[in-house]
Amino acid sequence: MPTLCQTTCVLPYYAPLPLTELPLILNPEHLFPYTSYGDTLTDSVQREFRLLVLENDVVRVGVCPDLGGRVLSYFNKTTGKELLFANSVVKPVRILPVWAFISGGIEFNFPIAHSPTSIDPVGFSTGAIGTPDGEYAFIRVGEREARTGMEWVVELGLLGNSPILIQRTALRNETARDHPWMMWTNCAVPSTPETEFVYPEGPALRHDRRLSDITWPQDGSNWERNITQMTGFFWKPGSGNTFGVYHHDAGSGLLHIADPAQVPGKKLWTYGFGDDRSWAQASTDGLTGYSEIQSGPLEDQNQKPPFPRGGEVRFEEYWMPVTAREDFDRAALPSFPLPAWSGETPWLGHAHSAWQCEWEAFLNDAGPLPQSTVPPGLELEDALRGANANESLALWLIARNRCHEALALVKDDPQPSAQRIAGLICWKALDNPAAAVIHLESGPLHDPIAVVELDELLHALGRHDQRAELLEAAPEHLRIMERRASLALATGRPEETLEWLLRTSWPLEHQRYVRSNLWREACHQFGRDPAIPGVLGEDQLARFGAYWSGDSCG
Repeated sequence: MPTLCQTTCVLPYYAPLPLTELPLILNPEHLFPYTSYGDTLTDSVQREFRLLVLENDVVRVGVCPDLGGRVLSYFNKTTGKELLFANSVVKPVRILPVWAFISGGIEFNFPIAHSPTSIDPVGFSTGAIGTPDGEYAFIRVGEREARTGMEWVVELGLLGNSPILIQRTALRNETARDHPWMMWTNCAVPSTPETEFVYPEGPALRHDRRLSDITWPQDGSNWERNITQMTGFFWKPGSGNTFGVYHHDAGSGLLHIADPAQVPGKKLWTYGFGDDRSWAQASTDGLTGYSEIQSGPLEDQNQKPPFPRGGEVRFEEYWMPVTAREDFDRAALPSFPLPAWSGETPWLGHAHSAWQCEWEAFLNDAGPLPQSTVPPGLELEDALRGANANESLALWLIARNRCHEALALVKDDPQPSAQRIAGLICWKALDNPAAAVIHLESGPLHDPIAVVELDELLHALGRHDQRAELLEAAPEHLRIMERRASLALATGRPEETLEWLLRTSWPLEHQRYVRSNLWREACHQFGRDPAIPGVLGEDQLARFGAYWSGDSCG
């Protein structure tokens, strides 16, 4: 029968460093109200994490609520094989949306492709209940998302001595507005030349440096050794109910199965065996790589439909160990007598989040105005007006697409932080860049990100002499280096742009193309081969995917 316990695990932790303390509003590279990270410490510390362990006679599952609720381990006790890529370190790298992605295990992502809280604690609960097939024990992880106020919960369970890991997901929107959404489960698995990706034959979309329709397994793409660059695959509707991975060198694999009417989304992501493999290794111990097999209730990650207010979505899926390649052909959708969820049963709310708890206390007259960034998912307008918290209220209104009202609150406030907000509203929300200059010039220019924002505005207005003075006095920062390369290009010095780009040590940044675009334009002006060098640290994936909501101020 399954058992449950709470313990701890200790892992090397490389702390991510915030890009800025400023609220990152009206910027498609960032996800307000969350912190964005610009770097990661090169030295680790040993850090203790809470670990929830669910176990029966045949498998053991470890879930970490301190890292977004991810499954850290799914261990087959009968074979002695770990089924997941169980990362030995916690090492954030620069991947959207908060630029602090960690790899390994099974990650749950809502309402965007990578959860903004994947390195933060989420809520959890545990329980067990009897069924006709034996005891069912489970762990639930989830949260109320701060940006939208929508909620997600994933239940992970074992029934009796079955090796199948049951995943039940519930999503709901109890706010007053519709919100764009997606939900994907990303399962990281080991990656070797003998790894076979077992997916349904037929039509699929391949996403690498271009988007192309293929017939899987075209070009031998079902073998990791045949993929030479980072690549994603999405399967078309009606393509069966199973997929997974089998490691022929280990005699072990992992199979996913679900009703395609509930969970049609099937994705494979791999960095392949080529130059891009270093991207996979960046978040690991530097030697190992991984791939991801992914599932979701939408067909691909370019879809982000509105989640209607008052709406709810629930679905089930299953993970199971396999010990032979033929097991994929024999798999059948399980039918377990699971206890039904009802009413408030699965929801975990906000109590896990100290940040949101502070705002809940303020909202209910039980605490002072928090100093942390305002979460737009709460209905805070009346409380903020009553506290005369104009700057916080302006941020809340911007997130609610009420930018004219927000501007009225901050445009005459002499505080540099308020002037920055006013300038960004004028420029990026109300399309009045000329009016924005005086505000951003009065902003907190001790911060490199405020300097970058002002420089981008001056660039848009063609005021390059002012840019030169601004950047000359700016603090040293990688984003400032990019702006200096941009200034050289804008003032007819493309060879200097190329020099800036080549002599700076850039981090790897996934799906960000600022330096690549500068390189191409400089090469065009200079009459040079525009091939993008790897030292720029940017991938060359085709643009695809709905990372952002598409919300805009009006």
